[in-house]
Amino acid sequence: MAFKSMKTYNEERYGGKFILADDGDSADVIFLYQSDDDVLIADAHYIKSAEYTGYVHHCEVACPACAKGIRVQSKLFIPMYVIGSDEIQFWDRNVRFQAVLRQNVFNRYPNPSEYVFRITRHGVANDMNTTYEITAVAKNTIMSYNEILAKFNAKMPDYYSQIIREVSAEEMSKMLASSGSESAPSETYEMPKYQVTPRTTVVNRPVETTPDEIGEDELPFDTNDSELGEDDEVDF
Repeated sequence: MAFKSMKTYNEERYGGKFILADDGDSADVIFLYQSDDDVLIADAHYIKSAEYTGYVHHCEVACPACAKGIRVQSKLFIPMYVIGSDEIQFWDRNVRFQAVLRQNVFNRYPNPSEYVFRITRHGVANDMNTTYEITAVAKNTIMSYNEILAKFNAKMPDYYSQIIREVSAEEMSKMLASSGSESAPSETYEMPKYQVTPRTTVVNRPVETTPDEIGEDELPFDTNDSELGEDDEVDF
């Protein structure tokens, strides 16, 4: 059976990523940074293949993704312990977001892991003007930085492999070859000829419009910037 539940689909596609879906959504987190020296930036490609879809590190020499015209993105993946879901997640941000981190986090709290921060989204789904408010709300009495990593058997920076893979040029070439994006045949559809038919008059026949008839197109799923960073990223 080819169908998946919506929950399974979203877990597979967005699992491990920090997402606030709509205006006013918020979450309490502990940033897994002990100083601003811990902030890491990666030159990345977003690729789609049969075996893996997601970010890979840019190959410095003879990069197959560059050869195929897949652009390099400078990415900031922010590791955090999300208290409500009890898991480590990565917040996918453009590198320019480091200015927000500096102003709202490091300038006031040199060791962010010692505090609980509340992140609040301001902007409805798909709003290009979305902003995020980051506020310290309490001292961290839940788990220390080392206790969080120990609980999830995580080691930094190795744990970044959950959000971005490091592969060789040969491995990347195989991934891109399995994507089938270039070899997929285009389908041609011949439209039928339009036939003019006489108009008839219907008397005293009420017309009802149901909700199902109103929205024929599928509603867009908000990616909360995560997927905007794939090939057509919009920076907020």
